[in-house]
Parts: sequence; structure tokens; C-alpha cells
Amino acid sequence: MKKTAKVRLWAFGCALALAGAGLLLDSRLALGQSSARLEYMYQRALGDLTDHVSSMGRTLRKARYAGTPAMQSSLSAQLLEQGGSAKAALASLPFSQEKTERISRFLSQTGDYALALTRKTFSGQKLEAGDLDGLESLEAYAGKLAEALGDIQARLSAEKDSIHKLESLLNNVDAVEGMALLDDDFDEVAKEFAQFPALLYDGPFSDHIPQRKPLALEGAGEVTQEQAAGKAAAFLGCGAQELECTGGGGGQLPVFAFVREGEQVHVTRLGGEIAYYKKESHSGAELSYEEALARAKEELEKLGLPGLRESYYVMNDGLCTINFHTVLPVGEDGQALCYPDLVKATIELGKGGMVEYDGTGYWMNHHQRKLSPPSLTALQAGESVSPLLQVEKAGLAVIPTPGLDEVLCWEFLCKGEGGAGVLCYINADTGMEEQLYLLQTDEHGTLAV
Repeated sequence: MKKTAKVRLWAFGCALALAGAGLLLDSRLALGQSSARLEYMYQRALGDLTDHVSSMGRTLRKARYAGTPAMQSSLSAQLLEQGGSAKAALASLPFSQEKTERISRFLSQTGDYALALTRKTFSGQKLEAGDLDGLESLEAYAGKLAEALGDIQARLSAEKDSIHKLESLLNNVDAVEGMALLDDDFDEVAKEFAQFPALLYDGPFSDHIPQRKPLALEGAGEVTQEQAAGKAAAFLGCGAQELECTGGGGGQLPVFAFVREGEQVHVTRLGGEIAYYKKESHSGAELSYEEALARAKEELEKLGLPGLRESYYVMNDGLCTINFHTVLPVGEDGQALCYPDLVKATIELGKGGMVEYDGTGYWMNHHQRKLSPPSLTALQAGESVSPLLQVEKAGLAVIPTPGLDEVLCWEFLCKGEGGAGVLCYINADTGMEEQLYLLQTDEHGTLAV
């Protein structure tokens, strides 16, 4: 063989080897990317499943406290939606077939059971102890399953484990085996009502909601970017030239957004009002809640928002976030807390300054309202409260409906089983149970869920 031919053959062999190595490398990279995408999908599905099951547990607790057929119907609709979302997440996870069937059965059975109870209450019958025991059993199972799934998330996050570890953990979830579901006889009864239509509320997907305009700014003129910058600078106590405009948001409350080092502020395009503010915060916890509340009220007065009343708050990581609302006159001498007019203020407990403010709820919902005296007294409205709840305090409140209307209610602060706090809202004119919230209270404050 000639030397030239040998060189060509050697070059061809090297090229072939390099091409093969390239293909192998591309294949491994593609496999790695595919594996990463699959793992991300699994992690997200696991998080969604955990969240939906946790939400079902809270809704089941509310269902035990529901005092009217309308509230039972609303909660049943929520359980059906949460169960459907949970099943969609479950379908993406590598559970064994046995585990999938048991969890899927629980998710379906929960909605069916709630609908069966709704049908019973609308037929004029009252829920019996056995009915409430069924809800309690489902709630307990949801709690155990959510806890087990949360533990898996924590382990995967801490140990940065792979898909194979996830499969192993999922297929050894003790909670799936550790508690029996409702018996098969009742399962058949529940299926009898599976086609019963949920009585949905007043239009949460109505077309008017995305098109709604900020009520508090109705009739206000549109400001220029320069005018908005002047408003933001006056609020921050700096020169307008120190601010950088990062654009603006569209949507329901159009704004101009400005930033400077460590701070950002949004100014409404209509009226030039401060809609949102945030700055970097530092740890520290020298102020009490009462002192933080006083500082928050001072800051809101500077923003032209005096006379707001506080409701719930949370203290955590050196910060105190407080919800504020307007107070409306009712009749001659009554008052009602107006929850749609929401303002949130966060105070840094170390230095006492406001580090975050969100007035979106106020600017979207605040308007002049004239409330007539309620048709029902607190005593009359209290007849719609579940007998499982002990009423401790009553007062009037305006609450939003899912369709963004408003309704005047009697707000009952109650104690449930084990001393847990519950808020029950009864329509002050019709006696209909409009809403239920579970109160989570600890050393950090109180949240309604």
C-alpha cells in the first residue's frame, strides 16, 4: 500500500472515530437534558400534588363546620376542583399502580362524598354524626398523605437525590397503606350522586373580572412618566434623576415602575398614586406588634390613607406584615369592616421603617358605598352557624364574593373543636352562609385560610 493511501486511510479512521465520539457525546448530553427535564417535571408534579392534598384537608375541615346547604355546595365544588388538579399531578408521577389506584380513589371519593352530603342538606335533612365522621376520616387521611409527601420533598431537597430515589420514596409512602378509606358500601352510595351538578357561586370566571378597572381611580386623569417619577421621588425623599424607570405593568392596575438601589416603587398611571413599594430589609426584632402597628399607621397617613383599621398580621424573620381595611358606616350608628379595601404594610422590627406596602386591593376596590342596616340581628344570623362552633364575637363586615361583588355579612369569630379559630360569614339580609375561614394562630400572628 502506498504511503499516500495509508495516510488517507488513517485520516479517515480518525475522522470516523471523532464522529462516533461526537455522536456518543451528543447522545449523552441529550440523555442528560432529557433526564433533567423529567426530574424537573416530577419535582413540580410532586409539589403540586402536595399542595392540592393540603388544600383538600383544609376544605374538608371547613365542610365539617358548614352550617347551610349553600356553603356545603360551595365547598363540594372546591373539593372537586382540588381533587381533579391533584389527580392530574398524580398521573405525572412514577407511583406503582397499587399506590396510584389507592390515592386516586381517595381523591375521587372525597368529591363524591361531599356531593352526597350536599344532596342530603338540600333535601332538607340535617347531617348526622356519621356524616361528619366521614369528613373527619377523609381530613385525617389528607393530612397524613400531605405530611408524607412533604417529607419526601424535604428529603429530596436536602439530599439532592435523583429520579430513582424519588421513585423509591414514592412507592414506599406509608400513609397510603396506613389508613383505610371509607368502606366499599359507602363508596357505591357516593357514586350514586357523582353526576349531581355542583351549585357554583356567582361567576368566578365571568368576563367582567379581567376587564374591571380600578374603582378608586375612576375619573382620575392619566399622568406622564415624568409626573409619576416626581411622585415616586417625593415618596422616597430623593431626586427624580436618581430613579430608573423599568417600564410599567398593564393588566388591571396600570403603573409606572421605578427603581433605585435597594428600592422599587410603582405609581398608578391614573391619578399618580403610590400602588406598591418595597425595599431591602435586614434582620432584627426590637419592636413589639403594638409598636409596629403604630409605625404602620404613621406611614399610611403619609400616603394619604388615614382611618384604616387593622385586622390580621404575621410577624416573622424580623418583619411584621399587617392587613388594613376601611371602615364603613352602617345605618345611623353601626360600622362594618370593609375587607375588599385591603392595604398591606410591612414594618422592619429592627429599625421600625416600612419595607413593603401594597395598596392594590384598595385602589382596585375602594369606592363610595351606602350600607343599609342589616335585616337580621346577630342573634338571628347566628342560627345559621354550625352547632359544632362556639361563637365568641360578632360584628358586621363587607366581604367580596368570587364574582367580585360585595355583600354585608355578620362576621362570627368562633371556636371549633380543639379550640381552633374559625371565621363564619352569614349574609346579614338573607341568612345565607357566605364564607368560612380557618384561623391559624401562633406566636407569629394569625392567618385566615
